[in-house]
Amino acid sequence: MAGLASLGVRHRTDPDRRRRAGVHVTVRPINPTTLEPLETVESTTIEQLDVAASRAEAALAGAWPVDARRRARVLLDWAPALEAHTAEIVHALVTETGKPITEARVEVRASVDALRYNAGLAAHLGGHAGTLPDGTVSHLVREPVGVTTFIVPWNWPVLLLLRDLAPAFAAGVTALVKPAPQTTLVTDLVLSLGFQAGLPTDVAHLIVGHADVGQVAVEHPLVRAVAFTGSSTTGAEILRACATGFKRPLLEMGGKGAVVICADADVDLAVSAAVQAAVVTSGQMCMACTRILVDRSLYQPVLAKVRAELETLRVGDPADPRTRLGPLISPAEGERVERYLGRSCRLPGFAGYFMRPVVVTDVDVGSPIVQEELFGPVVTVEPFIDEADAVRLANATPFGLATGVWTRDIGRAWRLARAIQAGTVWVNGYNHSYPEVPSGGFKSSGLGRTRGVAGVEQFTELKHVHFSVGPQANRQGMGYTPVPLLRDDRPEWTELVAWRPRGLALPSEWSCCSGLTSRGWCTNVR
Repeated sequence: MAGLASLGVRHRTDPDRRRRAGVHVTVRPINPTTLEPLETVESTTIEQLDVAASRAEAALAGAWPVDARRRARVLLDWAPALEAHTAEIVHALVTETGKPITEARVEVRASVDALRYNAGLAAHLGGHAGTLPDGTVSHLVREPVGVTTFIVPWNWPVLLLLRDLAPAFAAGVTALVKPAPQTTLVTDLVLSLGFQAGLPTDVAHLIVGHADVGQVAVEHPLVRAVAFTGSSTTGAEILRACATGFKRPLLEMGGKGAVVICADADVDLAVSAAVQAAVVTSGQMCMACTRILVDRSLYQPVLAKVRAELETLRVGDPADPRTRLGPLISPAEGERVERYLGRSCRLPGFAGYFMRPVVVTDVDVGSPIVQEELFGPVVTVEPFIDEADAVRLANATPFGLATGVWTRDIGRAWRLARAIQAGTVWVNGYNHSYPEVPSGGFKSSGLGRTRGVAGVEQFTELKHVHFSVGPQANRQGMGYTPVPLLRDDRPEWTELVAWRPRGLALPSEWSCCSGLTSRGWCTNVR
């Protein structure tokens, strides 16, 4: 991989010198296109992980959490560094994930956007302040949650890292970054560019390894939060670990993205959007369109258009700009998809596992193809009777990440969007994601939100700071004690508080006043 050495990428290739206690000593990614091994990287040892967590914890006591301008400057400088090395990052993405080169370029651009947007939020003064009824003042302030472990998947490793890491750094946290083994090298490259842009080396630490290393990084006692993107099965395990340690989880997990095509929809645009969304990353993406729900009056023409458009998509070398579908990440994943379909889908003539998109019809909504995440270019086409039936089908899976609704009727669009259980509902579109807008899932698709202001707040703790200021604070400081009183002759005053010098009995005769008198201080409290 050209240019990595000059960028300070830390390849670890001596397993005997830093052997860890566990099964996996090294990480060796495989090029999914050629099945040739890439560079071997040594896994992080338990001892090294302890040191990384301790350094990250110590950095929270320094300038990083309080110097918002510095954090903003780091994120701003990191963005052009990514742009300047786009060719190297794109090459790494194509080599390590098998995604088409055009998609890899989109990923880099979106990652740059995430850095720039969150640089602005880093300097935002959040929190609220206000005066309470008794004259005291409350401040609600947000503080960084602490050391956070980031578990990043292989399919969009740069964007899904910076989608979460940029708002987390804007909030002032420190990070342990655990990428998927398959994309360790490109993650190291991106972090190295961050360090060159001024990111303190104590603030971010690359953690290399398989699931056993990730488990240690999640369960480490110094870790206070975990951001995870991946399968719902693994997410459930992480959630249990977070519950045990009372750690804050941010989980974006599986999906069964659906496009709902109503009878009045622009069918050509709807089908085109659904087809493109079905094959993004060869269907290996949580927001990929896996189901097309279509009004039964349009079922046959929509089905024909879907099949025809899928046939036009080029499958092949992901480094070729004309390619729309590259390989699945591994032959094992291809075989897993085959088990759902009950037949072989592997195209001949390729070393990696390449397959053409598959359309499934006449499928029961309770079947595994509908209910489970396949992670391949497989899409079902399912008819619905009316709006209620469309909602029933859309909500029929355990997932709730994203849905698209196609209609010209704004009232219908609003009704469907409100009724569908999904974190994002696009109207007359699909896969439109922005750093300004929070995203996340319902049900088994996740907990918490990333992106937008909510994405920064996800990595903070809300603290209440109360100031006893003003007359009441002065009275207490002067040695006065509040005494509750009732006034039968003034029913609109449900309670009175008389302030008297400590040690003195309250006189039996008193008058309501609004200031300090010889008898004490009296105020009314509604």
